Amino acid sequence: MKPNRTCSRKPAVITNSRWLAYATAGAASAFTCANSAEAAIHYSGRIDKFFGGCESSARFQLDQPGDSIRLRHSLFFCETGYGGTAHFGVIGRAGNGLAGVYNTCPTAHIVSVSNLNRGQFISRRPFISRNSGLLGASFGPCNINQIGQFDAGDLGFIAFKFNNGSGDQYGWARVKFGTGSPSDYNFWLFDYAYADPGEPIRAGQTSSNEMVPEGNDDMVPQEGSLGALALGAAGLLAWRKSRSRTAR
Repeated sequence: MKPNRTCSRKPAVITNSRWLAYATAGAASAFTCANSAEAAIHYSGRIDKFFGGCESSARFQLDQPGDSIRLRHSLFFCETGYGGTAHFGVIGRAGNGLAGVYNTCPTAHIVSVSNLNRGQFISRRPFISRNSGLLGASFGPCNINQIGQFDAGDLGFIAFKFNNGSGDQYGWARVKFGTGSPSDYNFWLFDYAYADPGEPIRAGQTSSNEMVPEGNDDMVPQEGSLGALALGAAGLLAWRKSRSRTAR
């Protein structure tokens, strides 16, 4: 008596298109899980806060309570609208610093905050362990006029770092100065971002997976990285072309 064959012994066949769908879903799942465990970049969103008039200031919290950035504008001669100064400050519970240089006046010890371009690596800048610095001023100590690296109409990035006990964290703030009288130094804070400890960040970068160009060079993930895996063959090809141009 032959047994009843209620189940087919024929092996299941999975089409190539279905294999591709499975592989794509698996890669996307792995990529998402890896990113959730990795360090992150925290972006403020658009702020467009104006700093002008006789006196205005605002503070914005960073990673933990006690970590913050502060921007301030003031006028020496409020009635005439002359003698404007613009400052930037950063506070970290275990340390902080600004990308900038000391002014040439040896007795002033005033830091001029660097004016960065979009795409520059924040951590590669020279930092000074100070909690505040000057963006621009119509006049200053030692009879130096128009001090600072920002001027009327400038759009640039400020680089800062802070430490709350977990290691240095780097960030940027984007500011735009008004096009009126240079002596006013009115400005806007457009937005800012900072990274977790160990996470690199470029000026203008708002997420870990974002590619931010520096000049004419595209920021392409290293070969073998999750970012390159997500970009696929096109990303690796762009990376190899970039490497070949650099080698020349």
